[in-house]
Amino acid sequence: MKKFTERQYLHFIALTKVAKGTLLLFIGVSLLFLDWREEVLNAIIMWTDEEVMLVHSKIVLWLLAKLQVMLEETHFRTTGYAALAYSVLLFTEGIGVWKQQRWAEWLMVIGTGSLIPFELYHFWHKPSIFKVCIIVLNSFIVWYLIQTLRRKHNNAEEHN
Repeated sequence: MKKFTERQYLHFIALTKVAKGTLLLFIGVSLLFLDWREEVLNAIIMWTDEEVMLVHSKIVLWLLAKLQVMLEETHFRTTGYAALAYSVLLFTEGIGVWKQQRWAEWLMVIGTGSLIPFELYHFWHKPSIFKVCIIVLNSFIVWYLIQTLRRKHNNAEEHN
């Protein structure tokens, strides 16, 4: 059985961050530059009318009004900018860890570790196997990077 090296694990972690960053980049660009809010709302209204046949219900009309507010430009723009900013952070972490930069490893430990409580909160309220996988993966990344940083620190002390 082949044993993976520390560098291979770090490359895998870096690639997962770059993949997430790429996904968020596409989401951010689509939210900021592609104007499809009206199409989404019209499709939902048509589906409600044809399939659910509750378009005249007060509750459905209220929900559609709430959805329309959610689809306003300010919400799209804010979410788009947030997605782009977070994609920059993920690209920075991923590329820095790929190049085995200590600062990037610390940035990833802090960034990923700080999101785990939010992931646990979301899991508590809406459990799913997907959320479990994300929590386990991110916890492994934080744990592994801390172990790597400790080894590097101990090796540096031994050489001094």
